[in-house]
Amino acid sequence: MSAISQLESDAMRAIIHPTIESIRSVRKSLNSSVSVGFVPTMGALHEGHLSLAREARAQNDIVIASIFVNPTQFGKGEDLDKYPRQLEKDVNLLSEIGVDHVFAPSSCVMYGRSHATFVDPQGFDQTKEGVSRPNHFRGVATVVTKLFNIVQPTNAYFGQKDAVQCVVIRRIVDDLDMDVNVRIMDTVREKDGLALSSRNSYLTPEERDKAPVVYKALSAARELFESRLARGMEEMDADDLEEVVEAVLQTEPLIAEVQYVAIDDLETMKPLTKVGNKGCIISLACVLGSVRLIDNIILR
Repeated sequence: MSAISQLESDAMRAIIHPTIESIRSVRKSLNSSVSVGFVPTMGALHEGHLSLAREARAQNDIVIASIFVNPTQFGKGEDLDKYPRQLEKDVNLLSEIGVDHVFAPSSCVMYGRSHATFVDPQGFDQTKEGVSRPNHFRGVATVVTKLFNIVQPTNAYFGQKDAVQCVVIRRIVDDLDMDVNVRIMDTVREKDGLALSSRNSYLTPEERDKAPVVYKALSAARELFESRLARGMEEMDADDLEEVVEAVLQTEPLIAEVQYVAIDDLETMKPLTKVGNKGCIISLACVLGSVRLIDNIILR
């Protein structure tokens, strides 16, 4: 690479900010008319994350991404220690898209020794995902609140794959009167339907080959829902949708456990007993081999 090319590459590279003071100084330097798009991530970026960054780049004057593996949303025995970390690769990927700044703090920066304050949205620990991951949503709500306070974005971008998380974030923004627009983008999938996830890297080749059964199960529920509506039925039992999802999952021997299948209201994530024209969200968590996979599909 020539000296000129190297200078151009360095000029286009996103600036990494390891401290709150550093990223705040950037935010304070911006005129109030400048729009700031924000993409919070835990790193190990894939096309799902990058699609959020592209959307932010297209809609805002300045784009900031964060890379922070948040310890407060991991429970005992989960994969905090082995969660993939690849900061330099991630920054290069974000830079190619045109992200301007990357906030990459350590746990000590985000949670000091005396840290004692948490944001705990009520009711979400009673969702099926909340029951399977106690205090997870308290951790999510706390870190997102902290990140919003630090970055003060105009628009923030999240993926639909984490269904309950999206509802939690909208809830805290509304309840705490945060001045940020939450943009929820469609789940990005592989050609065979598998939802993109950093944890897909844990799958063995055989497990990866069988993983599309998750989306196949959700698609079977969608087909049932649409066929009943087409026959003029105004509503159907949520149990029927749950049963068809579980039946498809049980056809795959590598599925070690179906942790839950949930049929919930689109806005509140409250469980439904009947599903009508307003639709629902079907979400599931299962263990394929030793890897926990989650996915969801919206029915309207």
